[in-house]
Amino acid sequence: MPGYGGFLTGWSATAFGSGIVLPLIVAYLRETLGVSTSGVSLYFALFALSGLVVNPFAAWIGRVRGPGPTAVAATVLQAAGATWLTAADSMAATVPAACLSGAGTGIYYAVQTPLLTRAFGDAAFSRVLSGQHRASALMMTAGSLLGGQAVQRLGDDGYTVCLAANAASYLVYGVMLVRLRRTRVEPRGTVSSASATGTEPAAAPGRRSAALRDPVFLRLLVLQSALVIFGLGQFESVVPAVLRDAHLSVVAISVVIACNTAGIIVFQGLALRVVERVGYTSALWVAIVAWMAALAFLAGALLVPMPRGRLLLGVLFGLVFSIGQCLIAPSVQPLVTRTAPPGAVEGYAAATSLAHGLGMFVAPLVVLPVVESGGTGSYLSVQLLGYCLALYALWSFRTRRTTPREDTVQPAGKAWVSR
Repeated sequence: MPGYGGFLTGWSATAFGSGIVLPLIVAYLRETLGVSTSGVSLYFALFALSGLVVNPFAAWIGRVRGPGPTAVAATVLQAAGATWLTAADSMAATVPAACLSGAGTGIYYAVQTPLLTRAFGDAAFSRVLSGQHRASALMMTAGSLLGGQAVQRLGDDGYTVCLAANAASYLVYGVMLVRLRRTRVEPRGTVSSASATGTEPAAAPGRRSAALRDPVFLRLLVLQSALVIFGLGQFESVVPAVLRDAHLSVVAISVVIACNTAGIIVFQGLALRVVERVGYTSALWVAIVAWMAALAFLAGALLVPMPRGRLLLGVLFGLVFSIGQCLIAPSVQPLVTRTAPPGAVEGYAAATSLAHGLGMFVAPLVVLPVVESGGTGSYLSVQLLGYCLALYALWSFRTRRTTPREDTVQPAGKAWVSR
């Protein structure tokens, strides 16, 4: 695919930068800047809320200016926020950094779907998302290991070096996105409105809020929210707390998380072939069932008295959970593009970005109190109910769609050519 190598290089750079600061940001805020625990929570809350606030504006800007320039501007905001954080010396100084970084992240994810579908086409969208997911797992793991070594060897200067490297990684990705704007694909034998008039197709009248009035798409939003709140949004915050309650050491928890990341790297290619073979909705059925199986391994880790048994079951949990992650990554967003009417992809993509951001924000706020107040038994019950909700939403979405072709995965690279 023309432009795919450059895109993946840029994405790998920004994933590496994010991985560098991922295990360090809390320690940097608390130990170097002296921010209280509530201040750290405020930083992450501002980050998430900034992304949610800019989401509707990002969708409008993406329609008017195009997703490419909007995504490039988002990387500049992300770099500005990371740079600001390197110069922060108090809690007050971290507020603009959180808002800039969060706004940039919110803008980017609001336009990522139309950006990638215009650059690579619907047929290759799942393959692009799959490669992106694998690159994220690999480069964030490498970045995390390097970031820890930098702080261990350089002390406080290591934090500054890592934050600066993260800022630079956003700019590298922005440069690659500028190059990606020159690449477009479209079906052979068709003439797009952009080709005929020299401009991008405008959104159809009344489409700005059409996504939230579409009963079929609303079911897809419920599905995505359930997948984020009870799955994707928990692995960095809730799952470590649950494993700690299972009396796993910090080292053992790191092993579980590392195995989950390794599973993504190993299984993503196979998962993509499964999606291409069975379709998007069937792949999502399998993903949710895999998460239910992973929940059973997690329950075993909480109940088995032997430390080695708990670790083994925790590792199995991480690996099986990664199977679901690998199936979800190339499936949800392609369903969005196939559900959206012509001219409304940006609005529908922004709605899914908003649902994802809300889910990531709500997940620890809802589930962590369940763990603290009701114990692990309550947590397992809530998780099971969440997966049942996801299955119901998926069934409802599948039965209400009117065009079966929406679930068909087209073979990439055969019917599409570069412009």
